[in-house]
Amino acid sequence: MFFVLGAVCSLQKWSNALYVTNMLQWIGFHIVVLILLAIDLGFYRKREMKKKAALISSLAGVMIALLFNGYVYLQMGAEKGIEFFTAYVVEKSLSIDNLFVFLLIFSFFKVPKNLQHKVLYIGVVGAFVLRLGLILGGVALLNRFYWMTYIFGAIVGFTGAKLMFEKKGELPLEENRLLKWIRGRFRVTSDYVDDKFIVKRSGLKYLTPLCLVLVMIETSDVLFALDSIPAVFAVTRDSFIAYTSNVFAVLGLRSLFFLLAPWFKLLSRLKVGLGSILLFIGVKMLISSFFPIPLLVSLAVIAAILVISVLYTAYPKR
Repeated sequence: MFFVLGAVCSLQKWSNALYVTNMLQWIGFHIVVLILLAIDLGFYRKREMKKKAALISSLAGVMIALLFNGYVYLQMGAEKGIEFFTAYVVEKSLSIDNLFVFLLIFSFFKVPKNLQHKVLYIGVVGAFVLRLGLILGGVALLNRFYWMTYIFGAIVGFTGAKLMFEKKGELPLEENRLLKWIRGRFRVTSDYVDDKFIVKRSGLKYLTPLCLVLVMIETSDVLFALDSIPAVFAVTRDSFIAYTSNVFAVLGLRSLFFLLAPWFKLLSRLKVGLGSILLFIGVKMLISSFFPIPLLVSLAVIAAILVISVLYTAYPKR
């Protein structure tokens, strides 16, 4: 609801929403993103992404993000460059938790590996639109009502604490109300039909299981965005920086999924570290009026938590 109110505010003052940059930067950025998406779709539209390709794609995505970070640094100044890098690191780290959900969804629906990339691809495109609305709305709210910082901080801190202490378990998709509603209202085939989401049989339209998978992927991304985007507001109030860092983090989700899938059980130990990052960011937002934490200090703390988490994950568990 807060983001909806913010979106209304941003529509009333659309010119102010882009106060740091100009329209050409927004257009140029989306042209780059569309080119990257077109290349990705051309390579993996009909086939499974192998581990080697996933590694190359993941590294290329990080390099492109760093090159864009350099552009921000040179064109918008050192502070904006640090804001972008910090926001990117935060979103990239938190995206790992979203990958666990993707894996559970694919396992539950027994999605063939050659179809997983298409679902993730469409899900990423939908995520761009969602994040643009949420970020513009959130920035407009924070600019108009400073006390929203405390609400966002409480949301982020609570999410972090919940992530740190949540118990491992399966995703109860068989009890999901949305899935039950869809199955009760629409005809659904019992098997996959190539890479189609809707098919016709005997003159009647049917949804395929792949359509249900897409719905669950998009739904999980909405919930993930509501948790992760407020964390970016602790780093920057610049809508361009917040959005572009989010997009670059999301762009690498597909290749990162195929790269990390074999080690998800091991990586589940990262949850404590990811929760710690969210908890730190939540506290940073809550105390911002009384004890503002410099951006470089925040970056150092987040980097330290990540390094410790990775070392803990790699250390053999006895």
